[in-house]
Amino acid sequence: MVAADVRGDKILPIVRSGRSDKGMPAFTLPDADLTAIVAFIHDQKTRADNATGGRRAVDVADLLSGDATAGKRYFDGACARCHSASGDLAGLATRLEGLPLLQRMLNPASGGRGNPSPRGVPTVRVTTGPGETVTGKLAYRDEFTIAITDDAGWYRSWPTRRVQISVDDQLQAHVDQLGKYTDRDMHDVLAYLQTLR
Repeated sequence: MVAADVRGDKILPIVRSGRSDKGMPAFTLPDADLTAIVAFIHDQKTRADNATGGRRAVDVADLLSGDATAGKRYFDGACARCHSASGDLAGLATRLEGLPLLQRMLNPASGGRGNPSPRGVPTVRVTTGPGETVTGKLAYRDEFTIAITDDAGWYRSWPTRRVQISVDDQLQAHVDQLGKYTDRDMHDVLAYLQTLR
C-alpha cells in the first residue's frame, strides 16, 4: 500500500477510518499530524529500500510458510476474476520464485525493485471545461495536479479541480487487495503461486 500511496491518498483513508476487521481503530487527528504520519511512513520505506550492508538476505524457505490449498481458495475468491492459473499465470513459478514473486504479487506495478512494469502505468482520460478530451499514460498525480503523456508524447498537466478525470488502472485491484490481506493470506497465496510451474 505504501508503494502505491501518493501523498497519503492510500494511507490517510486507512488511518482515518481504521480497519476494524484487523483490530485497528479509526483515528481522529489534526491534518498536520496526519501529514507527519504519511511522511514518516514514506521515510521509513525509503530507508528500508536503500538499506545496504548488514541486511540479511531472504531465503526462499523463509517465505514458504503458507498453505497452498488455502492459497488456492483465496486466489479463486479474490484473484480469479482477472487471473488464470492456466492462462496468464501458467508457469509463473518457473519465472519467479521467493521474494521476487512476493514483490510482484504485492506490487505488480514494478517488475521487481526499481524496474517499472508497462502494465503498471494507468491510462487516464482528462476532460476539460470546454469539452476537450485528452487520453494518455499517467505521468504524475497528487491531490492538486494531474499530468499525462499523451499519444503524441507530449506532457500535459491540469489542476485537478478544473477537469474531470477517468483513470483506467489495470492494477487497482492489487492495490485494493493490500488492505484486505492478512499475513497468513499473503503466505498462503504465495505458496499456491509457487505451485504454478
